[in-house]
Formats: sequence, C-alpha cells, structure tokens
Amino acid sequence: MSQENVEIVLAIVRDVFNRDPIREETWRDMSDFLDPDFEFREDPSWPGAGTYVGIEAFRKVASGYMEAFGKMTLEVEEAFDAGDRVVAFIRFWARGQAGTEAVMHQAGIFTVRDGKLASWQVVFDRDEALEAAGLRG
Repeated sequence: MSQENVEIVLAIVRDVFNRDPIREETWRDMSDFLDPDFEFREDPSWPGAGTYVGIEAFRKVASGYMEAFGKMTLEVEEAFDAGDRVVAFIRFWARGQAGTEAVMHQAGIFTVRDGKLASWQVVFDRDEALEAAGLRG
C-alpha cells in the first residue's frame, strides 16, 4: 500500500498541482484527487503561513500563489515511503509578474487516505521533514 501512496503523490503533484489554479476547470474534478477535508499546512517560516482545511480553502491559497507569482511549477525530485505518509522533495519554480524567476527546494509530507490526498505539510528543511515523518531520528 505504501508504494501505491508514493505513486499517488507523484501523479497528483505532476498532473494536478501543476494546473493553473486561477482557471475554473482546474477545480471541477479536484474532489477526485483530494479528500473533502484536505488540509494544507505552510511552513511556519513562510510569511503569513497558515493552515487551510477543505478544497475551497486550498483553492484560495493556491490561487493567491498564482496571482503573486504569475507562473509556477512543482517537480518531485525524490519521494520516500514513510509508512502512513509520503515525504517528497519538491522543486518549486516560479516566475513573478515582472519576469523574475525563483527556485525553491522544499519537502512535502503527504497523507493519503482511500486513494486521495488527505493532507500536505510543507517543510522547508529537508532533515526536519525526514525526522517529522519518522525516517530519521
């Protein structure tokens, strides 16, 4: 089951989270991928960091990112089975409205339930993410 969860996370990050969050059609089938109570938690060091519960709350924060950055992509560089969770090292690329590009490396701790993402916790420190998921101690 755990490798299956890794594959689910890889597919959702690649095929779903790289859609344009401003477009209405992006959200039409989101309940096929996200649990209705999906929880997204930003790293506490992110300015204005928060926790967002539900698909609509996630939609608002994702749309805010797109409005700020203009264009962005996520690419999973590595993913690890962590029992009931998946840890993924992610390359986040963005181009701002003025054309400036930025790359950020972060970790995501994902929980999969019944084939859908139940939560995504963003952690900027990779070692901290591995420790939080019980992969390092």
